[in-house]
Amino acid sequence: MKICKSLIVLLSLISTGTILAQTVKNPKFDSLVHKRVFHYDTKGFNGEGWDSLRAEINKAQIVLIGEQHGEAEIPVFTMNVADVFKPEALVVEIDPYTAGKLKETSLNTMGYSSYFKQNPYDFAFYSYQTEMELARQMTLAHTDIWGLNEISFLSLGTFFNTLGTIAKSPINRDLALKKAKEYALHDRPIYKNIDRYNDFTAYKLKASMVDSLLLSFRNESNECKKMLRDLRSSLPIFTNNSYVARTNMMKKNLLNYLSSYITKDAINIPKLLFKFGANHVGRTDDLKGSFEVGSLADNLADASGKLSLHILVFGKIGTINQMAPVDNTQAIIPYDVSTDKELDMFAPFYSQIQGDEWALFDLRPLRDAIGQGKVNVNPYLGKFIKAFDVLVIFGRTTGNRFIE
Repeated sequence: MKICKSLIVLLSLISTGTILAQTVKNPKFDSLVHKRVFHYDTKGFNGEGWDSLRAEINKAQIVLIGEQHGEAEIPVFTMNVADVFKPEALVVEIDPYTAGKLKETSLNTMGYSSYFKQNPYDFAFYSYQTEMELARQMTLAHTDIWGLNEISFLSLGTFFNTLGTIAKSPINRDLALKKAKEYALHDRPIYKNIDRYNDFTAYKLKASMVDSLLLSFRNESNECKKMLRDLRSSLPIFTNNSYVARTNMMKKNLLNYLSSYITKDAINIPKLLFKFGANHVGRTDDLKGSFEVGSLADNLADASGKLSLHILVFGKIGTINQMAPVDNTQAIIPYDVSTDKELDMFAPFYSQIQGDEWALFDLRPLRDAIGQGKVNVNPYLGKFIKAFDVLVIFGRTTGNRFIE
């Protein structure tokens, strides 16, 4: 697939659900939809809905936030969840190597502007203002950041720069750093011109080229060789040829992070806070027809005698960052959930939201009623209700701005 479509398609793979709207009146369904309101101000969140959510968070060992990408309020919500939950790690939708760079970069607030002029989309969504602030706050709180994604096709220059800095052989170091410079210079002007998105370097990479690098790096450290193997595994994901490969890489990377916590005698899962596109972090595996990392997390929590909490969150009306191009004047557009064909099926919920209020909906009574055949529901909406424990909707959404 050509990259003109690929950025949009790839990012849609990490977005929320798909189509189908619930428009028919359903009194039994509506009787099980109960809104608990809360509000946000300079002191944080407060109100009945927040109190209820805090209680649920405190019961869990793993909290998973399934989001609508591009809304500035969701990272702020995540920060407040983290303040309650105190996770050992924030688990996010970037690759493991980018996660390490993100922790380092997030602390240098004075350097943001110069960094992103050189590397416009280096951290995927964490190139947005409130996403970067979330990363900074987590790092300041000594919360680790775990990245589960494939290698980012938007930051190959940084990937090869990292590879070059850890290579021991001068020949390999020079080779990697040369590629880093070449790829960064080639890709930099493309980010602001969506008509040129077919031209990103990642879409020209061949498995044979990575195999050649693996041969050159055969005597390098295991870390170097793993980076290149991960790059090779990412190639079909770059071109959107395998959703299953993408979800499998997420699960593999999670298990790599957890390897020291799982022994033959015990599964001691630390407190983990996930923030992903909603498709990936439900407790069921039928949203996209693939066994997702959220299902794996739920099973791991269960195996260790703990609980997972799956939260779906999105805004109602305002603006949103549509993710491309890297230009706030073009990427931030008006938004209304009622015209969003991926989310308009949630009308029984968002129609109750007034003004700038936030609201919590407990989906579990609906889940039970659907499972018992007591209520009929749009089939795809039913899958989301089965996948998530609670739904959070906020009234006013703001498009998250790229850091400039």
